[in-house]
This record gives sequence, C-alpha cells and structure tokens, in this order.
Amino acid sequence: AKTAQTSPIMDPPESAMKIAEMIAGWAKNPAFRQEILDESGVYITKFKKKITARKQNRNNVFWTITLSGNELKNSEKIKQATIKIFEKNFKLYNQDNQYPFSYTPLQTFSELRVIPASWIAIGSIILAIILAFLFIFISESTSGKIIFPRQIREIFPKNNYLEISQTLGDHDEALLKKFLVKFQNPKLIGTFPKADEYFELSLKDNIQEDDTPILMIQLGKTSTKELKNLKAIFGKNLGIIIFEK
Repeated sequence: AKTAQTSPIMDPPESAMKIAEMIAGWAKNPAFRQEILDESGVYITKFKKKITARKQNRNNVFWTITLSGNELKNSEKIKQATIKIFEKNFKLYNQDNQYPFSYTPLQTFSELRVIPASWIAIGSIILAIILAFLFIFISESTSGKIIFPRQIREIFPKNNYLEISQTLGDHDEALLKKFLVKFQNPKLIGTFPKADEYFELSLKDNIQEDDTPILMIQLGKTSTKELKNLKAIFGKNLGIIIFEK
C-alpha cells in the first residue's frame, strides 16, 4: 500500500515510511490474522506462518499469503477477506488521527507454483529405491532365506568364501576347482534344491574327521536355519561357495 500524509508538521516521506512499517506489522498481529479467517469463514492451519508482510520501500508494503493443497480452493476468500480487514483497520486508524492518510488502490497477484517435473522424477526414483529396499527387507525377514552374502558372513564370519556371479550351470568350473584344492578332502554339501543336478554331493552323515565340508549356497534358495544347523554340526572347519544367481 502506498501512503501519503497531509500533515504540515511531519515530513511526508518520513510519515509514509512510518505508516508502511505499521501496516507491515499487522501481519504479526494475532488479532488481525484471526479477523481475516473469521471474515473468510475458512480455517487455515498454521496461518501465522503463511501470511507475511514486508516494506519494500518507504511507500510500498508487500503482503504474501502462501497456501497449498486443499487450501488453494479458498485462496480467493482469503484474499478478499485480507483486503476487507486491511481497509477496516486503515479506516479505524484514520478516525483517531488528526492528519488522515490515504493509500493508492490495492493491487493483487496470484501465482500457482507447480512442482518441477525433475523434482517429481527424482522423488519417484527415491521412492522406488526405498520401496525396493523395503520389499527386500520384508522378504528377508519373512521368507527365512539367505538374500545377501552378508547374512552368510554373519553366520560364518571367519570362513573362506568363493562368490560366483554367473548363473548356476554356467559358472566357471576352473575357478571352482582352484578354490577346492585349498582344502583337505573337500566334500560338497548342497543347501538348496536341485544342487545335486550340478554337483556331486556328499551326505552329511558320510563326512569324516579328515574331510572338509564345502557348503554350496544359492542366494534366495538356501535357508538361514539350515546354515545355522550345519555350523552346529561341522563347526568352523568348512569352506563356502556362494552362487548369486
């Protein structure tokens, strides 16, 4: 609002600045804010944080009302109520003032802020990642299956591992043999269905004291319970081969 004074006592620019400061201060007045809500017939949560006013220069004051979501449908009511309460308070001020002030016609502007598409895309990706991890966590917690290599390391923290990333059946046989020759009398023990289709397995009851059990584990197929049982049977003297696929 642009203010002007007809007082011969106070300098007009200084007077306008004082009035602009007073008008900007109305936004911080709880009674003023409540009058706006009462006049509009609308309830806005935390309205205190959504209405602000600042003095641009000695003559102009900018008021900002920020609404979002369902509040936007009441933006016109809030705007008209603000103008009405402003005019009412300005009139009351002039009634008690020996030198009344006037203001230029009020100007209003509305801006609908749209969330950038890039923000939506980033938010969607983040949400998808969170949901993926949540799904994996729930699967891990409820299925009882080994999902991550870290679960195996938690059960066998000091054992030797060989992790194979190729699909079961297409794995590197030479790499497998290099790993097995490190152990004394390695005996393969399957821990997942159809392990016997790919490897010559030994029965747990046939493992001798001078043999080294080699656990064949497939992520998503081997159960946590079975690995804990095998640890209880064979102790720490064993090797582990992990098939990721």
